[in-house]
Amino acid sequence: MPSPITSDDHPLRQPLSDLMHEREIPVTRAPVTLRSWVYLVPPSARAAETAWIDALDADGSGAAERWRLVVTDDTSGAMWERHGEFSTWLKFSHDTPKAYGRSSLGFDAIAAADFAWLEGAAGEVFRSVEIAVLPHAPKPEHLNQFIGLQQAVCCDVFGGAARIWSDFRLHPKAGEPGAGRIYVQDKGLKNDELSRLLQTLLEIGNYRKLALLGFPVARALFAWLPEAEARLARITADMAADQPSRADILDQLLALSAEVETRVNEVRFRQGATEAYYRLTMDRLGALREQRVEGFSTMQEFIERRLTPAMRTCEAAFRRLDDLSTRIARASDLLRAKISIGLDLQNQDLLKSMNLRSALQIKMQGLVEGLSVFAVSYYIFHLVKYLLEPVVGHGPQAAWLNAGIIVVILALAWGFIYHKKKAISHDDL
Repeated sequence: MPSPITSDDHPLRQPLSDLMHEREIPVTRAPVTLRSWVYLVPPSARAAETAWIDALDADGSGAAERWRLVVTDDTSGAMWERHGEFSTWLKFSHDTPKAYGRSSLGFDAIAAADFAWLEGAAGEVFRSVEIAVLPHAPKPEHLNQFIGLQQAVCCDVFGGAARIWSDFRLHPKAGEPGAGRIYVQDKGLKNDELSRLLQTLLEIGNYRKLALLGFPVARALFAWLPEAEARLARITADMAADQPSRADILDQLLALSAEVETRVNEVRFRQGATEAYYRLTMDRLGALREQRVEGFSTMQEFIERRLTPAMRTCEAAFRRLDDLSTRIARASDLLRAKISIGLDLQNQDLLKSMNLRSALQIKMQGLVEGLSVFAVSYYIFHLVKYLLEPVVGHGPQAAWLNAGIIVVILALAWGFIYHKKKAISHDDL
């Protein structure tokens, strides 16, 4: 009989397995009406949001996990999810007979005022959308009352299992700014296709609009960049002309560099987020597997035609800012090289001056050494003379003897100083 497995599970085994099933919308059948809200929540408001979610789940019925709360019954449900810089709130209902009339198409069935969860929600409303899923094809005159068909998109999705209509416009309501609208005709959605379709449609709209948060930032950069680039051009020209002083040029360059780096720090997160949201939007559009309906644009064509130019503008602005930062770095390197070369030239001049001073000092030292020979000889001669005078007296012979002694003393003094100087030079080596 095989022995039982006794090894422990990795602590992330179950969470990572569950990750594949997270963020699913608990809607499995049609008809259904759904309303979603996206709130931008700053970091300072996250604590208040957590407290509000805890209050909603006070009885423990929703299994709040600080990032997701789902409460459902047989006919309706509500859901909250926390994302990086935003949170989503959602309500759906299967039990709205009045809304399912063929003329109303299910819109206006869920209002913000009827969703009690939103009363204490932190942040600001960034997006809201209504989605109605019904089994019948709408009459154009009925659909046109809720979705402008002249500029609407319409396409079959999920291999023809459903057809969608939307005009990507806000439709105001009494007491609130309103919401976008998407009508979905269920033509045979099976298994979890309805849930996946609703999730995909919501994410396309959310990520598309979140990506556009970078567009105003890019426009502001385009308004600021020409002046900054002109400043760099002036600084570079002054650097080449050596006017004004290098210290003034360095101060100007540092001031511009600090300003540019401040801008880079301000937009870096938005730059990355814009790129990520755009890629997610394109990925979700591909997941729809759209098929064209004659006379209408597909959702991908509509979004790409409007979103892609804005994203290209963002890319150009952010790339231009990065290029300016790189050019400032190169200018700084050139200025440092110029200052370094100037210092090297000054050091060379200083060394030349020191060499001249050293040569002069050597000459002076040789002169002093020559004089020191005579000075030492003079003192030694007088000492010898004092010793010999009592013996030789002051006659002519004494004079000749003194002359010889002087020559010998001079030779000995010069030889002594010469050998000592040579010994000192050898020790220094």
